Amino acid sequence: MKRADLERLDGLARNPAAPESVLLRILTGAEGPVRGSVFERDGVPESVCDVAVYHPDREVRGYLAVGRGASGAQRARLAADPDPWVRSRVAAGPEVHGRWRKADPLPDEVCAALARDEDRQVRAWLGMFVPVPEEVRALLLADPEAKVRESALYHWRRAPIEAVRPLLDDPDPTVRRAAAQVAGVVLGSPAEILEQVAAADSGWGRREIVVGALLTDDLADRLYATGDKDIRAGLAANRGLPDRLVTALASDASPAVRLAVSLRPELTEERRAAIDWHVGPEDRILPPAWVMQSLTDPVLMRACAESAHPGMRRFAAYSPHLPGDLVARLAADEDFVVRMLLCENHPAAPGDLLLETLLASPFITRFDQLPQPQFPRAGLARFAESEDPGARLLVARDPEAPAELIERLSHDPSAGVRCVMARDARLPVGRLLELLDEPETVGAAAEGPALPLTAMEAILAAAGIP
Repeated sequence: MKRADLERLDGLARNPAAPESVLLRILTGAEGPVRGSVFERDGVPESVCDVAVYHPDREVRGYLAVGRGASGAQRARLAADPDPWVRSRVAAGPEVHGRWRKADPLPDEVCAALARDEDRQVRAWLGMFVPVPEEVRALLLADPEAKVRESALYHWRRAPIEAVRPLLDDPDPTVRRAAAQVAGVVLGSPAEILEQVAAADSGWGRREIVVGALLTDDLADRLYATGDKDIRAGLAANRGLPDRLVTALASDASPAVRLAVSLRPELTEERRAAIDWHVGPEDRILPPAWVMQSLTDPVLMRACAESAHPGMRRFAAYSPHLPGDLVARLAADEDFVVRMLLCENHPAAPGDLLLETLLASPFITRFDQLPQPQFPRAGLARFAESEDPGARLLVARDPEAPAELIERLSHDPSAGVRCVMARDARLPVGRLLELLDEPETVGAAAEGPALPLTAMEAILAAAGIP
């Protein structure tokens, strides 16, 4: 099959206007991953799921199991599949790229059943990509198989420290290491930690070990005495650092060390302000473990959000639990990264802020918030003349944009803009058929809701599907 024919077939499988008969022909007559595209479209017909659930080829059943467009109830029909490979894919769920495109979760009772599945791999994959209830996570953390406990830790990256702490003493070393990584601690005696620091092959590696080390006064003093700036930066971020060393490191010669000290949560604002730190708009500050473990702590998150330090406000912006007054406060923050992180993490980030951040962001993730329900639609046609192709493609989201404008933008110099317009139902059929023959837009044009049935039949015929 020619590449263009395959791209058209893949687009047709995703076309929201493709009738069930066309989808069934693709599912039963095509080969390879293109069959999975039938389950990537929004709204998978039940008749298509019926065929997939009982299909003799487990690959087809697997495509439904991880289909991003299938509902949780539809995917759950395979939770009792006789093949553990299929059940594992149900347990893992769809791998969804883009923070705000979320797959429909499995029903709670199905998650609980998968957590007790006889196959270890099924239990280990549960919740890999789709969230499961916390009580199910607790079942997995108590699983008799070490591999399942380890996997559950890595899939529950924002697990409360209370759930992780018992596994720091797990009888299996792989589970202990996973728990330590999630908790942000380094296991071992002071002598072992010193050996790990000495053996680290990079400054970043030394810093990370020291950040998570369980410090005694003697170990802290010995690490401080090395004079290594990466070790000092690690000490500066370690929650167990004695206050006398916090004071010493607050005037350290290294800007990285002083910045790390300034981000300690126990400092008063006066003490924080007395430190000579700097945070630029392009400086990246990775949140330490205590941040991710404290996202539900209202007192600490408020202190971070109200801090004069942009790094602390960035930490607060990771929390999806901030109350409305703090959301409004951070939405107006002078630091772009604070505003961007709020958009990425809080479900109630203001719609105007989502748009503003998309337009200003230089990052590849700039479009991740488009599916948010509060992302504005009205008035987006005003971006038709923008120099930014990312702004021009927003025009298709404006319900009042006229067909003439959609047609004009379908000739845009940017292939990305042309593809977005090809998927718009307002695009005239004649222009859609032209895009169906242009190399950069063949797949997107096949997704166009205005595609005539005759064109769909031609795509199937070219792919050899009866």
